[in-house]
Amino acid sequence: MCGIAGSLRLSDDGVRFDAVAAVSRMCGIQHHRGPDDSGVAALDNAVLGSNRLSIIDLSPAGHMPMSNEDQTVWIAYNGEIFNFQDLRRQLELAGHVFRSRSDTEVALHAFEEWGSDCLRRFVGMFGLALYDGQAKRLVLARDRFGKKPLYYTFRSGHLLFASEMKALIAVSESIRPNMQRLAEWSLYRNIDFGSRDTLIDGIYFLPPGCFMTATPEPGGEKRARISVESYFQPDAEVNAEVYNSFNRQSDEEVRKQVEGLIARAVRDRLVSDVPIGTLCSGGIDSSLVTALCARQMPEIMAFNVGVAGFNAFDESRYAAKAARSAGVRLLTLSIRPEDFQRNLVQAIYQADVPLTHPNSVAFLLISRFARAHGVKILLSGEAADELFGGYTQRYRRYRQVLRLQQLAPFLPSKIRKLLILAGYACDGVPITDFSEYPGLLSHSTSFLDRFAREELKERSQSAYSFVADPLDRAVLGAMLADLTNFLAPLLRRLDRMSMAASVEARTPFLDYELVKAVINLPVRCRLRGHHDKWLLKTIAARYLPDEIVYRRKVGFPLPLVDYVAPFARPELFESGFCMDCLGVGRRALMTAVKGWRKNFNGFFNLLALELWGRIFFMNQPVEELTEWSLSKTGSITSRSIPESNVV
Repeated sequence: MCGIAGSLRLSDDGVRFDAVAAVSRMCGIQHHRGPDDSGVAALDNAVLGSNRLSIIDLSPAGHMPMSNEDQTVWIAYNGEIFNFQDLRRQLELAGHVFRSRSDTEVALHAFEEWGSDCLRRFVGMFGLALYDGQAKRLVLARDRFGKKPLYYTFRSGHLLFASEMKALIAVSESIRPNMQRLAEWSLYRNIDFGSRDTLIDGIYFLPPGCFMTATPEPGGEKRARISVESYFQPDAEVNAEVYNSFNRQSDEEVRKQVEGLIARAVRDRLVSDVPIGTLCSGGIDSSLVTALCARQMPEIMAFNVGVAGFNAFDESRYAAKAARSAGVRLLTLSIRPEDFQRNLVQAIYQADVPLTHPNSVAFLLISRFARAHGVKILLSGEAADELFGGYTQRYRRYRQVLRLQQLAPFLPSKIRKLLILAGYACDGVPITDFSEYPGLLSHSTSFLDRFAREELKERSQSAYSFVADPLDRAVLGAMLADLTNFLAPLLRRLDRMSMAASVEARTPFLDYELVKAVINLPVRCRLRGHHDKWLLKTIAARYLPDEIVYRRKVGFPLPLVDYVAPFARPELFESGFCMDCLGVGRRALMTAVKGWRKNFNGFFNLLALELWGRIFFMNQPVEELTEWSLSKTGSITSRSIPESNVV
């Protein structure tokens, strides 16, 4: 797991540009992603840079950028390929010779042997850059689900790329906000989907499951051959034959098959030369991962976030029960209000975007806590909800609303409007009031993002065209679409906050073979009666106490109103980003700040946006902005890593 950066000269536009210095600077900014080793290689018209977090083969043989034997092909690599040992055996049979035990070298030789088709053979998470010196060609690629990030931009005839947007911001001549994407972010709280545009004009992200090929051509940058191709789409993995096979099987047969895939996914992600731990919230997903890890690695440690002083929010007792059941050691980090307040600005800086999930701060703190205890890898439970149907409102409640809407022609007008609005809410469309024109609401929000989310929803439902029940098709389509859309900011949160602490986060539920199977499960295997995630709960009941398996889903709760209250001060917004850069009206802004308790989510969006803008557009250093904001709030200074309790 690492950070990568680099450049490819597309033309000589007469402007002096030191690509080596730019790449070195980007690597310096991304040092947290790989503090164990670093390197920059100048290769004719390309420069590759890397910060290495040593995970597999800790020796100097794993140094990057890495080349093949004759130095014609080079790689800078961020990620893990969990089936690298199988691929290595295939490559050795084909005549390839290896100098290290690293998966980086396997990725390099796989590209030599199979070209871009190697991406379809990889099971793992990655953002990588490959430079073919003979063809003068750069290939950038990203894993199927976008677990690892990759951004790019253009400057002075060069294509520049990096793992994090802040690195590209640092080497850009000037930046300005992308108002279209900013509007989408304010509405959907997610801009890791749809357009390749980011919140910064001229900086783009490579979409998940895609690779870019860039080759300079005579005539300059405008004639350079640059293409972006997809090698993976979740909807293409939906298969009527597999679906019907699951439909014919008994519950026990389905349970055995899926349980085996989950167990193998966890086992594959325990390959490492450094200590491994798990994030264990006490919920079913992370607790199951912890229990399965313990069967393979009894010495593994589990890490949990406690909420000091707020017993109603503190789930550490459930995590303790899950850890005892699995027979592993649990380390609980108790977070206090001042810990959240002191680390909010840092979390926004690391995220590269205004925080959409305030509990990102807790992810940052628990990652630091794990690293302080010698752990470099954390396994997490992300994606189980999207795959197995864990969001009640988005799936089970959505099905109920759709069933009621079938009765709409027989209901009074006001009831019909309420059902329409409830349907919008289940689709993730924000509802602000009981509009006189409810039919315009969905259309207006869809128009904002050029109907990208609506197209994804329709495409995902169409993938299940062979399913007879239209309600089942709708629910299955919603789950499939969420793997592309709703999951994206959760994966961003996990990557940025863990890597900020130089910790690699692995997600077993996004194992490719497991995903292929689960997206072909009928609704009855995911939602049954009053149970969400029915199949996963059936599997988990074999490993965990019923109190963990069948308790109500609560997400990752924090007493955010209390944590954020000190920031609800007009002084934090005076002459700031929202007012001076975005032109937000002072009177209305101050009214919103003063009435923050009436709309906490709206206020937190404003606060995150203000702090983000001050960091990246007003160039206020993170530490100075932290101290300034705390001085305005009167918040208490805390230690960088709070006290812990070992259970």
